[in-house]
Amino acid sequence: MKKIIYILILFIIGCDIYETPTAFNFSVTAKYPPVFNNGGTIKDAEIIVRNNQTGREFKQETNETGMATFDVRGGNYDIIISFSEEHEIDFEGIPVTKTILFSGSLNGEIILKNGNQLEINTNYSVLNEGFVIKELYTSGSRTPEGETYNPDKFVEIYNNSDQVLYSDGLCFGIVRHRRTYTPNPWVDSEGNILPRIPLWSFVAIVPGSGKEHPIQPGKSFVIALSGLNHRDDPNGNPNSIDLSKSEWEMYVEDGKYADTPAVPNILMQRINIGTAMGINVRGQVSIIFRLPTNNFQTIFSDPNNFMKEPDGSLDCFMVPFGWIIDGVENPEFNDNVYKRLPNIIDIGFIQHRGTGERVSIKRKVKEVINGRTVYQDTNNSTVDFLTNQEPTPGVIAKN
Repeated sequence: MKKIIYILILFIIGCDIYETPTAFNFSVTAKYPPVFNNGGTIKDAEIIVRNNQTGREFKQETNETGMATFDVRGGNYDIIISFSEEHEIDFEGIPVTKTILFSGSLNGEIILKNGNQLEINTNYSVLNEGFVIKELYTSGSRTPEGETYNPDKFVEIYNNSDQVLYSDGLCFGIVRHRRTYTPNPWVDSEGNILPRIPLWSFVAIVPGSGKEHPIQPGKSFVIALSGLNHRDDPNGNPNSIDLSKSEWEMYVEDGKYADTPAVPNILMQRINIGTAMGINVRGQVSIIFRLPTNNFQTIFSDPNNFMKEPDGSLDCFMVPFGWIIDGVENPEFNDNVYKRLPNIIDIGFIQHRGTGERVSIKRKVKEVINGRTVYQDTNNSTVDFLTNQEPTPGVIAKN
């Protein structure tokens, strides 16, 4: 009993002696980059203040003047801001609404007095929309007689985000590359790839008014060149694949391939020549993108959006970098490779075996989160893709 009383006395004395650590107040003002809102202050954005010794975090939203205030114990702090907003930005003279990620930080700030007034100047980047090219099959197959069979090509597009995305208006195009084992003619006087990517043949456009075709997180849709069950159809090839479950097919009226009634037709915007989408069996550089307006005819009738092929006669549709969501550098199988896409779209490339080999390129799985596959996307096809794969349209890998 005496021991208990003694401990209680020591505890009470200790409480009287212990002094509460001093708290210091300071403020943080966040600002946009100069190209947004004239570099003005940012309101209603969360700022995180993290103690580098204890790891404790304090969070406050900025007020109408872009300021957040904090009361913390003395110490060493990192101050962080990161948020996204939709803004209209200019690409090649065309205004485009994009999701912009703003971020900034102050590292190692020592807070040992009252009244510090700090300022964070943010940087920005354009967020990828979340759609990626998951699988691209261009090689075609061979019949039992050894003949090449080409209508069984497809591209599969995947929602790699954790949000519902809408495929309405999403475009798929193939880059006019001629021979990728020869120098790229689409360059400026210093040899740099032009800031607009040339497309030829057709552009495939998902129809819809904006929210007619939702794609759930972890789901995909297949755009087939021809939506047949090529493997079982009498007009097909038993060595081919089944594309009858595709969401869309690239049917061209009076074109090379027959219409498959069970598979909806995607919108096909003619760029120049051909009776079908001109997909190269030896490898195809491809992009997915969005137009800056739903008025497609305005875009495709504007001569400023076209450019004649250097040393050639074709007028190609030129897509500014800012419209592009994803791209895959899949050059022809050869020891020499001259890139057609800039590093900001694809820093590497991935090849597959040649004509009629029935092989695709597939994006690698990065991780699986609560059953949802997240595919690797580092803008480097060399490390993001597997090559010479068995085509499996509509199959979502888990490892």
